[in-house]
Amino acid sequence: MTDTWPLYRDIRDSLLDELEALPADSADMMVPMCPEWRVVDVVSHVCGLNADLVGGMRSGLGSEESTARQVAERVNRTLAEVAAEWRSYSEAIEALYAEIPAMGLALVADLVMHVHDVQHALGLEIDPTGPGVDVAATRYVDVLKSQVSERLGLELDINLTDVEPSADGSADLRLDATSYDFLRSIGTRRSRRQVEALDWTGDPTAVLDEAWCVYGEFPTEDVSA
Repeated sequence: MTDTWPLYRDIRDSLLDELEALPADSADMMVPMCPEWRVVDVVSHVCGLNADLVGGMRSGLGSEESTARQVAERVNRTLAEVAAEWRSYSEAIEALYAEIPAMGLALVADLVMHVHDVQHALGLEIDPTGPGVDVAATRYVDVLKSQVSERLGLELDINLTDVEPSADGSADLRLDATSYDFLRSIGTRRSRRQVEALDWTGDPTAVLDEAWCVYGEFPTEDVSA
């Protein structure tokens, strides 16, 4: 298993360094892929996940209620204040990573998704092969395959073309995509039309109707990043 704490820490620090080098008003820019959130609100959410975990919370972390609370609790804080809080949890979160490896994978996946959201909002360069992209995509492969099996009784092969060898073709349905394209698609950071246009073998309609959306609904317009 990837040692996910150093990965998470490095992605966090890289994001904060990038944001802290920008003009102060950049923190108040809206993030289209996280409707109603500003850049600082996205940082408040990922910081709040750390705070909740350190406080002993182990369920409901990804719910709309929890994410809204994480943002609301920090709504009057500056980016610098939220960044300082987020960094302050390093020692405790590192210990939790060793205790609960699956939690570490989930935190990396969520953080990578939101880093791209913020970079998209600010017009910053996004590295589709950057740190954590393959780890995040692989985590969501498991999530999606489980949902498809449970909800539809189908076997789905997902071949991340930059990570895994080709599957054997025995599944009911198959998707071939890069880690980045899959990650943005499964996070509903792509329109349904864009997801349908990926390299599918078989008809993905039922999967997209019943099992795809793990982060809200598809955008109505195509997304360029």
